[in-house]
Amino acid sequence: MTASTSGRSSLLTALLVALAFALGFAEFVLIGITPDVASGLGEPLTLIGDIVGYYALACAIATPAVALATARADRFKLMATLLIVFNAGNLLTLLANGYTLFLISRLLPAATSGTLLAIALTYVSDIVPKGKTASVVGLLLAGFSVSSVIGVPIGATLADLFDWKAAYGCVLLLGLVVSAALLPLLPRTGGAAQATATLRSQLRLLGDGRVLANIAMILAGAASTYVFYTYLAPMLKDVMGLGSESVSLVLLLFGAACVGSNLLSGWVASRFGIRALPLAFAAHAVLLALLAASIPLGAIGVANILAIGLLMYVMNSTVQMLFQDVARTDYPSALTFSASLHPMAFNAGIAIGSLAGGVVVNAGGLLATGPAGALFAIAAAALALALSRMTSKQRRQQSANKNRGSNAVPHAAATSAVPFPKKTRWGIIGETTEEVCACPAKPNKPSSNEPSKLPTA
Repeated sequence: MTASTSGRSSLLTALLVALAFALGFAEFVLIGITPDVASGLGEPLTLIGDIVGYYALACAIATPAVALATARADRFKLMATLLIVFNAGNLLTLLANGYTLFLISRLLPAATSGTLLAIALTYVSDIVPKGKTASVVGLLLAGFSVSSVIGVPIGATLADLFDWKAAYGCVLLLGLVVSAALLPLLPRTGGAAQATATLRSQLRLLGDGRVLANIAMILAGAASTYVFYTYLAPMLKDVMGLGSESVSLVLLLFGAACVGSNLLSGWVASRFGIRALPLAFAAHAVLLALLAASIPLGAIGVANILAIGLLMYVMNSTVQMLFQDVARTDYPSALTFSASLHPMAFNAGIAIGSLAGGVVVNAGGLLATGPAGALFAIAAAALALALSRMTSKQRRQQSANKNRGSNAVPHAAATSAVPFPKKTRWGIIGETTEEVCACPAKPNKPSSNEPSKLPTA
């Protein structure tokens, strides 16, 4: 790779990470400004807060639907179109003065966000060497996830200094700048394998046991964290007794741990792959179960929380690459659809975890969220173990088939490996005995001093 190519690859990688951050920023910014939006629109706090869930639900539903419906579309043109819709929705938010328009304006980015992230992930293999794919996938997913920690306080600060629309103005500005810088540099080639994609050929991907186990594992893994993470701030304030500044500091440190988790996921994917995930989820379950005892202990509880953050996204690169490897190998027409399954499953896991967390808090209090999350993590560990066995079995079968094919020598090929064309005493013979000319030459007439020779097999 030349210096020029390497520089272009690095710039594209940085812009794709920025896009991932912008997508996450647009989704999570409302968490920090919900009271401001409710006050500005004159609506109940819970009504505005529900839009966070609606956004995640819309993303989970729209991501695979859009990927399926647009599989035969040109990848670059699709990305450009979705970026227009994404930015238009953010612009519409600035014009919203009532609940209905505000809701519609947030659902537009939600409908495009997951597919944009999926398409961005499919570009990774086109812009970086194969050995760096896992780490760059981890960077992109880190860009998305860290926005939930960094983007939320940025939005809250802008809302405090100005008003809530200033936060969405920042979302819009970031989206426009990234779109304008990214689109001229994106490769126009690639994704040609999907030109003949049909709905049926793509949905065949969902009949693969590895894909279904991967989806279920992501659901359980995301739910295990968000049972606890949804109520982390009130847990720090009401149970641990921290002040507002200390809560913000812990959340910032947790965000840093999440960034490290995404970077770690790239290393895990390239070094160990799916084999590491059963152990990772088992450790996650232990840490979540310990929260009930560690949170009241202050510093020990904070260390426990940060350790959970470090494991929170370890699965990301591995599961994303598994989806795409399966699609490239066995279902090439479903490549973009395969990339959409991770954001779809993760958003669905967020919704399940948040809902379960509310039920747990009402029934057993804030400290019960950790052990409840541990149950989801145990389920994820069991699914990871099953998935690891499935992928190992698949690799053994493929290796056996390959060896069987290389060792099996057809009789015809073994007895007639003659370069084409080759003139013999029995005619013109091609590369195999099936290619014998239909009009063989006459055999030479034996001399009177030689016995007659007949052809033998």
